[in-house]
Amino acid sequence: MARPPVPQRIPPLRWRAPAFVWTPIGLALAIGWPAALFYNDAGLRQLIVIVSAAVFAFALVTLGVSWGLGIAPRTRRTVILHVLFAGFVASLLAPFALTRLLGAVADYQQRGGASDFSLSMSLAMTPLALMLGLPVALISAGLFAWTALTRPKPDEGMGENVHSMDVQPFR
Repeated sequence: MARPPVPQRIPPLRWRAPAFVWTPIGLALAIGWPAALFYNDAGLRQLIVIVSAAVFAFALVTLGVSWGLGIAPRTRRTVILHVLFAGFVASLLAPFALTRLLGAVADYQQRGGASDFSLSMSLAMTPLALMLGLPVALISAGLFAWTALTRPKPDEGMGENVHSMDVQPFR
């Protein structure tokens, strides 16, 4: 015998309408604020924009996959966790990419210069990358989640199976 569906108490988040306006604004705020801190260094600013865009691309892909599987985020916390996970992965990979790039530049300038850049150097920089990357990802995720996503009004999107009169206090 089929049971009646469980009432949906917390509706899933929605894109703030119109989505083609609010989503780019949210992304621009989230990606742009760390780059604005380095207004004097154009190269570092470009690197920050590229890495932040890659983090948000990965986070939006994981968010889209979960949305496609029918697990739409119900709270902004879920969206923030998707971005934090992507920021965590990027922060873990950044020292290894940096030492490879520095090794390639050193080897280009002088033969055998890449031997100075080792795995232990990357491992030593990993905690620093996490300490810098995760707070930036947290603030960016919060900016994006509050700007681009909204909660539906209580009377819309809840379906017919929500009966507020059926809820009774403890006896």
